[in-house]
Amino acid sequence: MRARIRNHPEVVAYQQTDLAMFGLTREQCARAVQYADARGRTFAGADAVARVFVDAGLPWSPLGRLMLLPGIIHVMRAAYRWVAANRRRFRGDPA
Repeated sequence: MRARIRNHPEVVAYQQTDLAMFGLTREQCARAVQYADARGRTFAGADAVARVFVDAGLPWSPLGRLMLLPGIIHVMRAAYRWVAANRRRFRGDPA
């Protein structure tokens, strides 16, 4: 995403971040990607991905807004949970 999105947020490993500053726990960060916006609000999983697009500005923000629509966000969340639960398959790790 960094190569395609000009206003991409800074990516920081949660193991090297003061999580309390964001009101997050290690467990939350291990379970799903987290995004803290400029106003200090945090989002997780599919919601975080959509918010990155919204905050990226044009041409990405319409896609992020679309992803947040009721119905679509529910599908996005289910897909995110499935990918997160099966991420080792995508990396080629043994089961």
